[in-house]
Amino acid sequence: MAKEPTRQQLSSLVALARLRAGASFSYLPSGKLAEELGLSQQAASKRLSDLEEAGLIERAHTGRGLSVRLTDPGLRAVHALYSDLKTALDTGDQALQFRGKVFTGFQEGGYYISLKGYARQFREALGFEPFPGTLNLRLTDPTMVSQRRRLHSIPGVEVKGFRDGRRSYGPVKCFRARIGGRCDGAILAIERTHYDTSVLEVIAPTNLRRALGVEDGDDCEVTAYLG
Repeated sequence: MAKEPTRQQLSSLVALARLRAGASFSYLPSGKLAEELGLSQQAASKRLSDLEEAGLIERAHTGRGLSVRLTDPGLRAVHALYSDLKTALDTGDQALQFRGKVFTGFQEGGYYISLKGYARQFREALGFEPFPGTLNLRLTDPTMVSQRRRLHSIPGVEVKGFRDGRRSYGPVKCFRARIGGRCDGAILAIERTHYDTSVLEVIAPTNLRRALGVEDGDDCEVTAYLG
């Protein structure tokens, strides 16, 4: 039975695939693989020899120079890696856990989410009309701040912007959430806000401070659902 490719071999196979050395022979300019892998030409050449010896690539010298292609085992290894990564990205990250400290914000959230143009859409999109106020959490853990930043690039529940005759209000993206392990609500991911990504703004159909019995300085956990 053939051995499974090592991590080093897999990274080299992926680099070759990016250079179009797939099922068909592809011309590989001198130094191109070294540049792709961030190695010296000598180290890259050794990688090629290792892959050939393992039966993962074939090399041929043509009029232009060296041409390379992945063998069937090499192609299967790259396809298997792609399949594993796709599965992990599609199904393995359906929720994000946040933990932060409750604090009193600018108190503008309650005003905005209670506007008729938003309130109606929240009811239609999330199934509830928010209590006129947000629960604000300050994220102190850098990994939590990084996760909060990710919300801007992940599809969520979209609430459209609107005009009320005097001014326009921008769109709001939401993520269904479980707050404090007891209350259902949603996280707001607003592009234009006074807060940076160290703050999590949460809405719910009830007064979360009262329902959870929390006040400024208390810790609170929130689970954001991405699916």
